[in-house]
Amino acid sequence: MSTVYSSAGLLPVAPRFRLQVLDDGILVLQWDRSLEVTVADAVELIRRKELLAPGRCSPLLVELNGMVTMARHAFVLMAESLDVSAAAIVGSCPVEKILVTHFEAVHRPPYPVAYFESRSQALESLHERTLLTR
Repeated sequence: MSTVYSSAGLLPVAPRFRLQVLDDGILVLQWDRSLEVTVADAVELIRRKELLAPGRCSPLLVELNGMVTMARHAFVLMAESLDVSAAAIVGSCPVEKILVTHFEAVHRPPYPVAYFESRSQALESLHERTLLTR
């Protein structure tokens, strides 16, 4: 496990998400529960994505898990520096839907973004998109 440093630069902070690659090449990002995502979280996510799938523009399944908010610059980093082909984002409450709508409308990522209330629907969407682009 890698280390992220606190804003003071002294104390190691464990990543606040899990990122894995499924057998079919889809990346799965699971944020910790009720999180306020920081710039440091976004930087670490981008770094880990490149470690897991270097040079690959993979589809991404995101599980928000009751996310509370995301720092403005974290949104910018996700839109400009996260190298994915599409993002299927799973949420379960109005706040999460608003976060996704804001991300898509204001930050305009170069990849398609879709919001789902079920993980299975999100995965199905990514599989269909992957088949269409092959």
